[in-house]
Amino acid sequence: MYVFSGHARLIAATLALGVLAGCAEGVSSPSAPPPQAAANPEPQLAGAWYQVYFDSNSSQIGERGRMIVKTVAYVTLNNSATRVTVIGKTDRVGAPPANLALAQRRAEAIRDALITAGVPAARIDTSWMGESRKQDVATADDIAERRNRVVDVTVVRETH
Repeated sequence: MYVFSGHARLIAATLALGVLAGCAEGVSSPSAPPPQAAANPEPQLAGAWYQVYFDSNSSQIGERGRMIVKTVAYVTLNNSATRVTVIGKTDRVGAPPANLALAQRRAEAIRDALITAGVPAARIDTSWMGESRKQDVATADDIAERRNRVVDVTVVRETH
């Protein structure tokens, strides 16, 4: 006799539900409406949140960051009801004024890359934060933390 842990039971239950859902896909209900094409063919990533990471004391966008910029530009250019927010951040290594300036350079680098990719500047909200704000990963002064050397990029739906 086998004894299953809570995790194994959870996995088994999830698999069973997946199999049942897969079996039900081919069955149509007489009262269910027929599938329809999407009413809005525009990319629907409003609310998508990305993080572009940076090396210490750098505002150079890496390969992954360039890929994120392309994705955000594509969504924004193909959905007129979206805006982009860009927020630059730093870790706590260095003097607070220098870190604030670095956070600004990082945010502006992402903003400029989005503009180069075709996103209108008027649809990009850019800001940056110094050490006085709460960090994503709390550290003491002069502790390098990669996850705090970041620009948060969010695609948001405009409200009119």
